[in-house]
Amino acid sequence: MSRSERLLALLQSLRNRRRPVTAAELARAFNVSERTVYRDLESLRAQGAGIEGAPGFGYILAADHFLPPLMFSPLEADAVALGLRFVLQRADPLLAGAARTAAAKIAAVVPPDVERSARLNGLAVAPAGNATPMLARVREAIEKARKLTMDYTDAEGRRTTRTIWPIVLGFFDETEVVAGWCELRNDFRHFSLTSIRRARVSDQPLPKPHRILLAEWQLQNREVTF
Repeated sequence: MSRSERLLALLQSLRNRRRPVTAAELARAFNVSERTVYRDLESLRAQGAGIEGAPGFGYILAADHFLPPLMFSPLEADAVALGLRFVLQRADPLLAGAARTAAAKIAAVVPPDVERSARLNGLAVAPAGNATPMLARVREAIEKARKLTMDYTDAEGRRTTRTIWPIVLGFFDETEVVAGWCELRNDFRHFSLTSIRRARVSDQPLPKPHRILLAEWQLQNREVTF
């Protein structure tokens, strides 16, 4: 186990405990000396971890503490890097820009060995062409919890105007799909963004809270995971 991995494991161990744990117990758990544990605890404190305690009393993580973004294992950093690369290739310019700045922030705070490993991990996302102009519009409707009115062409070439309550935006190999409650069909439906000719975010809020609609949609789509 590298030191960066041990620091993350140590922080996770403290996070999972409800009572103070002594340095001696942590040393046995990680097969290191107590002196190493004290040094690691100080390093975590210097990086912003809310660790409370003292020698002889024990150590515990503050109740309101959350894991800082710099504490990734190499494998977790690979997963984050791959996800950000997907967004850069598939999202609209606004969301892709956010992924780019997020990647820069993460690279600035993770340990150098983890940053280098993630940057050179050999994991890539193939480009999927330009993002459809509807992507940002649909994201806006979901974010604001507003109805979306759109001109839609179905698989048979029939054109209709639909008003939907957008719930989920899914990314597939060839297209993006928005799932929502369709007022015309009075049921949940899925619409390919490449088949939307025009779309407008309504001023009307969703008739139900988004979390309720999401739960109802998931009941009909149990194979979908988040």
